[in-house]
Amino acid sequence: MRNVVQYEGIKLWVDQDVIHCKLRPDFFKNYEKDKTEEALFNAISILYDREYRPLLLDLKQINSTDAIEIFMLISNSVPINTLVLSRAFLVRSTCLKFLLALNNITGNRVVPNRIYTDFDLALLYCKNKYKNFNTVSQRSFT
Repeated sequence: MRNVVQYEGIKLWVDQDVIHCKLRPDFFKNYEKDKTEEALFNAISILYDREYRPLLLDLKQINSTDAIEIFMLISNSVPINTLVLSRAFLVRSTCLKFLLALNNITGNRVVPNRIYTDFDLALLYCKNKYKNFNTVSQRSFT
């Protein structure tokens, strides 16, 4: 784990070429909704370093309403899309996973979203995305 960034209730770090993100439950109590996207963008941009990486968001510690809100915000965020390769959301229940998956189907996403209840599967997805992206990128430059 390197480059741990703690920013206004958001904890981010890079591990195994994946940007990990955890939100504290009190993040939503202490932060204005219209500033949430800006706070997340600023925190992610610190770790970006001109290299596209997948973003793994651990939403298991926050309630379902806040998880849906942050999912919608990040899924539709143009600024955050410019910084990440893909997004994986880790949620605590199959019911929440189903609700987010329904939204995922109806939304028109440029950057793909995946929703998981299992950390290991979410991490594997992110690592594979990073590996595939860099394999294709390296071939393009040779």
